[in-house]
Amino acid sequence: MNVLRAPARINILGEHVDYVSYLPTASLPFGSREHEMTMLFRASDDGELRGASMLERFPPFSFALGEEAVEDQSKQGWESFVFNRPAPAPHWGNYVKGAVCFARWKFGSGISRGFHCLIDSTIPPNSGASSSSALVVLAGAAIRLANQIDYRLDELACDSSQAEWYLGTRGGALDHTAICLAKRGCVVHISHWDNRVELIPLPGEGLRWLTFFSHAADKGREVMLEYNERAAVSRHVIPAIIDDLKQGYAAFDNAWAEARFKMKRDATAACDDMEALLDLIPDAVTLNEFVRLCPAIFRGNETAFPELARDRPLKLRDRALHHLGEVRRVAQAVGWLRDAASETEIDPAMRALGALINESHESLRDLYEVSTPEVNRLIEVITSDPRVYGARLMGGGFGGNVLALTSAENAQPLIDRVQTEFYAPRGRDGAREGSVMVSTPGDGLARLDVEAVLKSNDEG
Repeated sequence: MNVLRAPARINILGEHVDYVSYLPTASLPFGSREHEMTMLFRASDDGELRGASMLERFPPFSFALGEEAVEDQSKQGWESFVFNRPAPAPHWGNYVKGAVCFARWKFGSGISRGFHCLIDSTIPPNSGASSSSALVVLAGAAIRLANQIDYRLDELACDSSQAEWYLGTRGGALDHTAICLAKRGCVVHISHWDNRVELIPLPGEGLRWLTFFSHAADKGREVMLEYNERAAVSRHVIPAIIDDLKQGYAAFDNAWAEARFKMKRDATAACDDMEALLDLIPDAVTLNEFVRLCPAIFRGNETAFPELARDRPLKLRDRALHHLGEVRRVAQAVGWLRDAASETEIDPAMRALGALINESHESLRDLYEVSTPEVNRLIEVITSDPRVYGARLMGGGFGGNVLALTSAENAQPLIDRVQTEFYAPRGRDGAREGSVMVSTPGDGLARLDVEAVLKSNDEG
């Protein structure tokens, strides 16, 4: 019997940029030391995957290892498999099934044993703290361990991001990378364009990162379409429009290549040049218009996004300006964090970081349009406290968590303020229902031996 532990993912900056293909983007998350999902599991030889949750509203699941036909990677691409099948009916067990299916696709006959597991979690579901990605990572690690397959953490993160496509989403690897590679006392600087990861100390023992759950981000069909529309625009539509401009205008082609090269070396210095170029792309196009402009590119990617509305405008420039803004904010934050080496420099650095966090929310609200009235009201309550450095929507959006940075001594007063001004008027008790998390940077995915843990507890 073994235990795996995965932290909640807290993303400071760099939201909705891990699936961007046309800019060198980056994010700045960490793993929560205080909030986690754990999986108690044992390998099984019966070909069954079985799971139960300590949370009563999540019913048990079971499925056979070979229940779904998955050809190995030598015969079929993973994208071909997931893009040519309907998304499964909602059930939390699908996150386990996705991880297992990906492992069967990747390792073929190397996956012959299943596992039985019990899940416990202090990460609120549908909150923007990546409980779903934590479960995919845990299941991916468990199926490998059950079949005695060695893995690197960075490899598992990449695999897990693709495994989650099984659910119908088309996101990137931000959540899974942070969950796998987080380290205590550090923020994880993830460079998405070249898959580089840098651990940067996050200064200030006296700081606390609080998340307040607003309302569930319903991952039904309508919200899934909203997520996937932004992914399609970021991965395919904007790059295709840029390529069209490059082919038609040599000056644009040269300027784009120069700006992109400069961004890879110094993102802050190059952002103004890139913003001027992004101002040349259309405000919006419909899918029908995109098909007419770029038929070959559309046909090559149609199976990835089959349900997008053809007559609904796909916003381009606002989405691009959000991506670029997050690139700028992450680069500035990394610079300030590296400079905040002494206690006397922490407060100015955190106030500057807080201003970037506020800007990020404004961008998510106005340019990316993933906020809601309830989220905006929660932000107003939090930022009315002058001791809060900054606050923003965290995660995919359309509900979920709001992240706030404040001092350790102000954590409880802020919780009390949010309870009085936000939760109580809605008949809710935020602390009792588990909607409030207080976090500091902790370690990522870890495997614990049950007997050693029990022995340690007995000795303590």
